[in-house]
Amino acid sequence: MKKGSSKKWTLGLLVVVMAWVLTACGGGNGNVKEAEPANAAESGGEAASKEPILIGMSTEATGDNAMNSVNLYQGVQVAVDQINAKGGIDGRLVELVVRDTEQNPTRGISIIRDFSQKEKVLAAIGGFHSTVMLAQSPIIMEEKFPFMVATSNVPASVESGMPWTFGVRMNANITAQYALKFIKEHFNTTNIAVLHENGGYGKGAAAAMTKVLEAEGLKPLAVESFDNAKDKDMTAQVNRAKEAGAEVIYLFGQGAANGYVLQAMDKLGWKVPIVGENGMANKGAQEVGKELAEGTYAIQTANFNVDQTRETAKVFLADFTAKFGHIPTTFASAAQGYDGAMMIFQAIEKAGLTGDLAKDREAIKNTLETGLGSYSGVIKDWDQAFTPDNHDAVDVNSYLMCVWKDGKLVISDKQ
Repeated sequence: MKKGSSKKWTLGLLVVVMAWVLTACGGGNGNVKEAEPANAAESGGEAASKEPILIGMSTEATGDNAMNSVNLYQGVQVAVDQINAKGGIDGRLVELVVRDTEQNPTRGISIIRDFSQKEKVLAAIGGFHSTVMLAQSPIIMEEKFPFMVATSNVPASVESGMPWTFGVRMNANITAQYALKFIKEHFNTTNIAVLHENGGYGKGAAAAMTKVLEAEGLKPLAVESFDNAKDKDMTAQVNRAKEAGAEVIYLFGQGAANGYVLQAMDKLGWKVPIVGENGMANKGAQEVGKELAEGTYAIQTANFNVDQTRETAKVFLADFTAKFGHIPTTFASAAQGYDGAMMIFQAIEKAGLTGDLAKDREAIKNTLETGLGSYSGVIKDWDQAFTPDNHDAVDVNSYLMCVWKDGKLVISDKQ
């Protein structure tokens, strides 16, 4: 790989994981194409001598979501390494074209245009920051190449007539259905307050929970928002939820912001169950909330703090740990990134490549919809993950309720 000046990251984990991805940044614009796949040397000279298969990756390597989205990147990279270790696809190695959106929707749109027109990728994966993903989705439809949304929860990024986006993510509508059922069964209440960050991630979750409650003739007792990057005192929002009579909080901030909600609850002497998703799984919630995070719930699609029972998950975890020196820090992001990438690779292999980029992209899309066939992933087994009418692979049977216990996110006894 080429060597060059890399960005100076403020987050220690990013120094280890992302610096090699963002080398040769050319003045820090965050654009980089890997010079060669990480394990090309082990893949054999014949595959390495052929034109690589280019797969775009749109991610957030900078900004307040960087610590979370790095797990998505890592999961995808493990998938790339495994494919290339087997000689690639049809004798061609897979090469990631990684771009940092910097959590900027305008930049995210430019990245999609570049993927399609300049880099000429076959397909792409990413979509951690929901506000960026919402901006990118219609551009993906215009450019007509398959894009795997691996984390962004906003339904509209895959639904609403978006034929080129596919989701291996926790769709907020499906998550809300799962969460409401869980809350009713285990806490015997529907008195729910929604506290959420004011971006696409939180707004999508708030709208989804409101929708599923309305379907039962109910509504949230309170819906309160906050600025995930700036707000540290959540006392006013929490107090309004308390005064409204909420018995459960549906919490959708990212990491540390959720910890500030816990601090506000403690300040007010108020303790009720908290149910969240990836934002509650992020260690920032535990690091800020400390012992207050004990017993809070995080919906995931995998958990790597326990022995893995699925063979694919065992191999994934071993390869991930060998490469990065630790288990994933946000389980769902890593698992969904891996499974999403592997589905793309399986679709490419089944579709076959003709060299006509437009035809190959459409063939991959059609294969994902109707011809992918069975896939055994980290999350679950799929017979056919997608259909022409359903581009979301993750359903209510894909979820796993996790809980913070003794500083670790473990599988809850309540499912």
